[in-house]
Amino acid sequence: MRDVRLPEFPCVVPVEIRFRDLDAMGHVNSAVYLTYFEQARLAFWMALHPGGTPGEAIEPARIGFVVARSECDYASPARLGERLLVGCRAGDFGTASFVFDYRIVAAGGAVDGEVRLVASGRTVQVTWDWAAGKKVPVSDDLKKRIEAFQAAPPKGPSRPSHPGHPAYPVTGS
Repeated sequence: MRDVRLPEFPCVVPVEIRFRDLDAMGHVNSAVYLTYFEQARLAFWMALHPGGTPGEAIEPARIGFVVARSECDYASPARLGERLLVGCRAGDFGTASFVFDYRIVAAGGAVDGEVRLVASGRTVQVTWDWAAGKKVPVSDDLKKRIEAFQAAPPKGPSRPSHPGHPAYPVTGS
């Protein structure tokens, strides 16, 4: 799940730009980035709550939150044929809420190659009890799972932890 091109994000998913993602100008439509965030958010959540058989339908009740707020900052256009990576991490715990932060980069084929910032964003989730139909406090178990998942060391060659380091080539950030 980790990727050395986004070392500060414990969950990184590749995204293929589909033709239907494009607007009339030939770049990814602004609303589609929220869908890319959703893909990363689901991968993050499923890594915290494994179970089921691969390829099996996911019960919606396994998703223990609702999205209360979304924001996205656009940095550069993404176009058909580009390879995108979407990073996701969690934090900023409230009583019944927490935040996911995202970064989308366009990445070439090389793992150690330069990446271009496409967008970044944030969503606020409210922990939810689907049976009761109401928000619930963020459990200590969920906080511990998130902390453990995010603390796992990246595999592969070590990379600096900040984009300003010369060995970490990021453009457009």
